[in-house]
This record gives sequence, C-alpha cells and structure tokens, in this order.
Amino acid sequence: MSEPSMLDAAVLQSNLDSILIGEKLLVFQETASTNDLAKTYFQEGAVQGLILIADRQTDGKGRFGRSWHSESEVGIYTSILLVPDLPVETLSGLSLLAGVAVVTAVNEFSHPNASLKWPNDILLNGKKLGGVLCETVRNPQGQTGVVVGIGINVNHNSFPEKLRSIATSIHLEMGHPIDRQALILSLLHHLDREYQDFLITGIPGITAKWSQHTKMFGSSITLIKGKTRIHGTALQLDEKGNLVIRTPEGNTMAFDSGEVTMES
Repeated sequence: MSEPSMLDAAVLQSNLDSILIGEKLLVFQETASTNDLAKTYFQEGAVQGLILIADRQTDGKGRFGRSWHSESEVGIYTSILLVPDLPVETLSGLSLLAGVAVVTAVNEFSHPNASLKWPNDILLNGKKLGGVLCETVRNPQGQTGVVVGIGINVNHNSFPEKLRSIATSIHLEMGHPIDRQALILSLLHHLDREYQDFLITGIPGITAKWSQHTKMFGSSITLIKGKTRIHGTALQLDEKGNLVIRTPEGNTMAFDSGEVTMES
C-alpha cells in the first residue's frame, strides 16, 4: 500500500498548526486514490482528523468519475477525514469550505491570485489549478464521515496534451518551483481554521467567504445538470450554498449542483 515518500510525514506532523485535524498524518509514495484510502480507514476505525497525503495517485478521482492527473512528486494529493456532528443537509458546505482553504493557502505562494469557480474548482489565470472532491461514507457504527479530497497542481512543468489548454500549475505561472511541504502546512492550517468556523456559523458563514474569492458573479455562464442546460448570469450563492442564476428572460434559478462553463 505504501513506500517511503519525498514528503516527510514527521516534519509535517511536527509543524502542523491545527486543532481538529492532523492527530494522525500519513504520507504515501503512491496509492490508487487518497479518497478511497481514507474511506477504508474510516470503515476500519479511523477517527476525525486523519490526513492522508500521496506523492502520486494511480487512480486519482475528480467529479463525475473523471480521473485526476496525479504526476509523481509535483502536486498535492490529499484527503482529510471529517466527522461533523451536523445535519446531513449542511454537509455540502464542506466543499465550499475546502475551496476557501485551498485558495487562501495558494495565494500565499502565488501571484497572480487564484480564484474559485462553483462548485469546487480552483482557477489561476483562467485555467484549472486544483479541485475538491467531498465524499460521504458510513462506518460500521453508523457514523457518517466526509472525506475531503484536494488536488493542487504545484510544480508541474507540463501536462498531457488533452489538458494543456485547460490546466496550469503554480510553477508554470510563477516561473519557479514551490515548497510543497510549506504549502501543505498552510493548506491544512486554513482547512482546520475554516472547519472550526463552519461548525459554528454553518453554510451562511462559508458562502460569504467563498464569494470573496470568486470572479464568477456577473459573468455569463452555462450550467449543465443532467439533461438540463441553462444559460444565464451567475448572481450569487444563496444561504444554502446553491448557485443563483438569472436567465435571459429575467428569471432567477438556484442550483445545488452542476457543471459550469464561464463564457465571459
């Protein structure tokens, strides 16, 4: 399942500035999917705060079953296990929370700044820098856990041809490599802080923060959800974290999920 990694678990653990996450932090040179591994650990007794990090994934996952390009020793591929004592309907806010933590951490290392695209993309100079994939899982004791999977393109020098026009890395935009361990520590610090706040303020608190880091609002977009395709203007997130769109006819519609393409 695991081999020694270029990332140092002991250094990360000893320098971690967090309260609710990180009591146990494991680093793998290679695994299929950190999300799948985290779900297995939860079902086998792992508790909240488990952090799994891989130098490479052989079966990294994105939304809708897509694969996540997980080149060895250049990106951040991590999954964090959370077990919030909250109503199920509020758990969708964890994806927004993770996005805020990612963009806040990235912007400590990157100029120009990264931004958020609903529901879970991190963009830099209009290209995809990273993403968040949250998955729920139940353990034998009946607890519901949420695995927060995060992928960030950090020191990639290039991408496969099919991704070159749509993906980027901090290295490509900044022109120099980034200290992955420092970025990981920042990410986990901000994730822990945002999670603490979320347990108090819920979705309304995180939507306000998320909205400060997006360039979507006021832009023309196309949203696809199932067989539905909606063109309109992205207005805001509502109190549930849904994306509110105004159609050309002047109607407003709110969506809890979907695939968004920004047109302007």
